[in-house]
Amino acid sequence: MLIHSQPLDSEFCEKMGLNKINEDMEFAEIKIKKQYIGKMFDDILGDERKIPINTRIYWVWRDIKGFFYDMKYAIRNHFRWRKTIRDLRPWEGFSGLISVMQTHLADYIETEGKYGHSEENYKKNKIATVKETLEILNRMKEPDNYSDKRRDEVESRYPDYKSLNTNYESGGSCSSGEFIEQGKGWAGKEGGKDPRKGYFEFFDGRLELTQSPDQDETDRLIAQIEKHREELRNAYKQANIDFESDVDRLGQLLKENLYSWWD
Repeated sequence: MLIHSQPLDSEFCEKMGLNKINEDMEFAEIKIKKQYIGKMFDDILGDERKIPINTRIYWVWRDIKGFFYDMKYAIRNHFRWRKTIRDLRPWEGFSGLISVMQTHLADYIETEGKYGHSEENYKKNKIATVKETLEILNRMKEPDNYSDKRRDEVESRYPDYKSLNTNYESGGSCSSGEFIEQGKGWAGKEGGKDPRKGYFEFFDGRLELTQSPDQDETDRLIAQIEKHREELRNAYKQANIDFESDVDRLGQLLKENLYSWWD
């Protein structure tokens, strides 16, 4: 029995005559013409003169049919795979492999649904596991999506904080810190190694720490900013957990179903 072989649909078996072969054939009642040790057809292939002309014609016709069958799929696959092939780059790592797997598995689902010969429950299970695999591959195709999703969940619960944008005479610039408007100034925390936090106002074009008009409100806003940063750190950690979980699940799906996705 083949690895992960599965029961065939009864209508397909009846159409192909497989039930008759399996159920009606009783080898004990068949008369033996001769026996030999070797590979199948050794007695025929050992002497080409023994091969009947109709067998030779059948083999030639089979090769011709096979050639046109291959041509058919070469043309079909060109149109089905052209976008994937066009977008592939030789320097891509797993991302390129994901693109190939996505195209093939999407094609497989369509074909399995229309022409699959497995029993219905096996067919449904194959399609379901392939769809789950595709969902994971779609997420893994853009790894930043994991952190973007978790970050956006956090950002939706907080106001739109501003950053301090600094332009230097040398032409460089940077953006740092988190600030929220309070009265005529800004409550917030600078970025960097030893950041200042509190109430800031601009003096001669530079943001400076100064006395807050409402220190309780400043403290509340800064506590909110600190909580926002902590939630962001946890969100990025969770994004890594989400990614690792998808990697583990993908490995499990491939291990359990890789040899089941066939007919």
